[in-house]
Amino acid sequence: MDGTLIDSQLDFDQMRLDLNLPKNAPILETIESYTGTRRQQCNQVLRQHEQIGVEKATVFPGISEFVEYADSLGLKMAIVTRNLHEFALEMLKMLPVTFSPVIGREEGPIKPDPWALHQICRIWGIQPHEAVMAGDYRFDLEAGKNAGCPTLWFSQKRVVGSSDWHQLADYILKDNLQGKPLLDKILQDHSDSA
Repeated sequence: MDGTLIDSQLDFDQMRLDLNLPKNAPILETIESYTGTRRQQCNQVLRQHEQIGVEKATVFPGISEFVEYADSLGLKMAIVTRNLHEFALEMLKMLPVTFSPVIGREEGPIKPDPWALHQICRIWGIQPHEAVMAGDYRFDLEAGKNAGCPTLWFSQKRVVGSSDWHQLADYILKDNLQGKPLLDKILQDHSDSA
């Protein structure tokens, strides 16, 4: 959601500085390794950053049209986020469709663990290969692969191939305004393999 559909303008480098974490350390995993007061303090700082992100959040151009198109086709859409559930719900109010379920980080193992994707498939009564995991970062694509889902990377103007994890994407959306034809291709590919 955040970084894929909505731009919360979170500054992860500043977040790491405020949390006194090593540069490039995975934030949630590092906080999870702490105990006691240190962990509580980090969670409070993280919560403050996420609240600011909600206040600054905007929908990426072309995303409202993309999700409306998906909705018009009768596709189910859910959210798996490393954000807190309550902040995810606030940001999702900016979009013109309903996502269900919405699974935040406090509800179970976080991406790249496939747990949340398996929960969604169970709720929807489908197999993982019948879903598509869409996201903007390594953890999204890894979660999709770990769950057995095809993956869609929303590049959000980042250069394809500039990271070692881009190859995890089965599909790449380079321009949000091209989302409808890409979604049609994904659906065609899935109907061909059914």
